[in-house]
Amino acid sequence: MAADDTVATSSSDRADTAASAPRQRWWRRPAVALVVVLAMGAALVPAAGVTAAANGGTAPAVATADQSVSAGSIVVSDATVEPDGTAVHRIVLTDAPDGLAGFELSLELSGDAAAVENASYPDDYRMTTDPVVSDDGETVTVEAVDLDDAVTPGASDVTLATVTVSGTEPGTAALAVTDARLDADGGSRMEPSLETGTVTVADGGNGSESAGGSDDGENTEAAANDGDDETGTDGEPTSTDSESIPGFAGGAALLALAVLAVTLLARTR
Repeated sequence: MAADDTVATSSSDRADTAASAPRQRWWRRPAVALVVVLAMGAALVPAAGVTAAANGGTAPAVATADQSVSAGSIVVSDATVEPDGTAVHRIVLTDAPDGLAGFELSLELSGDAAAVENASYPDDYRMTTDPVVSDDGETVTVEAVDLDDAVTPGASDVTLATVTVSGTEPGTAALAVTDARLDADGGSRMEPSLETGTVTVADGGNGSESAGGSDDGENTEAAANDGDDETGTDGEPTSTDSESIPGFAGGAALLALAVLAVTLLARTR
């Protein structure tokens, strides 16, 4: 009788062990999957360079803030205005060989003949910040991001912004870009040359811009009006969208792989 009890107990223990084994090992499959996924993510960045080197080529360069690419010029158009009237300067990038991801420009108006009133952006840039105009009307800062890739590689005569100035007294004033930061689509820094524009304040002026692109004064005024609608009047940015910043593509891929790992974990449970 004791032998039968021993046999029954042993069989029960083996059955319990066999039944608990799958529960004890349930975590192994998702753990292995997670390790594999993370390993694949870590291999994404160096894989391209290793392949290129194996084929006798050179590994693709990773864009950093220190790298720069050639670009054209940032040209500030000339304008003519009557005293107490307004005129619009177009801020133009003549060439964008590698496209445009975004920009930030600071401009300064020197001379007592005019003052900066406002600035605006083309509708192409959905994410912009409200232009910052100094109290004395001498400086303005504009910043925008090309979320919709409106400025593609090889683009030319690209309007970055328009600056509205008012005539205060007869004479001339110079509107110059004092600081420029532009990034190409690949994340590299663009280094364009800078060309200053002039506003002439004289009786009989028609308030039009006279250089810096193919648009005439009417088109420039229309662009300014469109920009005013775009930036709004409540002092808030016109969009809360964010640009996909160059260099973050690898992080997005790793995030996707992490989501896949979590999905596998949920299914195994």
